[in-house]
Amino acid sequence: MAQVVPQLDFMQAVKLAYSRLKDTKGRSRRSEFWWAMLAVGVGGGIVGFILGIIPGIGIWLKSLVNIAVVCVSVPLMMRRLHDAGKSDGLVKAYVILFVLMIVLSIVTYYAAKSLALGLAATTGILSTIVGIGALVVAIILIVFCVQDSEGPNAYGPSPKYPEGKPEIPAQQ
Repeated sequence: MAQVVPQLDFMQAVKLAYSRLKDTKGRSRRSEFWWAMLAVGVGGGIVGFILGIIPGIGIWLKSLVNIAVVCVSVPLMMRRLHDAGKSDGLVKAYVILFVLMIVLSIVTYYAAKSLALGLAATTGILSTIVGIGALVVAIILIVFCVQDSEGPNAYGPSPKYPEGKPEIPAQQ
């Protein structure tokens, strides 16, 4: 007999994700992850865009919003990887690359503004290389995050399959 596990709707998923912001040890279902990431990504994108157009301090404010989005996303992404039976080491690598990319982007901006063009070119190239590395890691993370839940694993019982993952009957 197949288990019927109710899907989380948008509001349930976002509330659950925000109630567990400090939890990096448990597991999160795909629905919780994707609905919460949609809310965080769209909200952060709109706020970041608006702040980014403010002259002078816009780059700082946009960077702070981007860092806040990543900080909110990290525990959720770690729990999602745990649910898929993966280690959370890639999330840590992504965060390091992301922060480094932001720092290099800010240095590039101010170096170009002060006409230190050699420094601006160097940090711009480094920022691009780090950004490509972050993009590659992000793509790998997305692939891992779309994978289905495992049954019970080292990170605890499955929130999707509380009685264990159902067996698929063999074709005859």
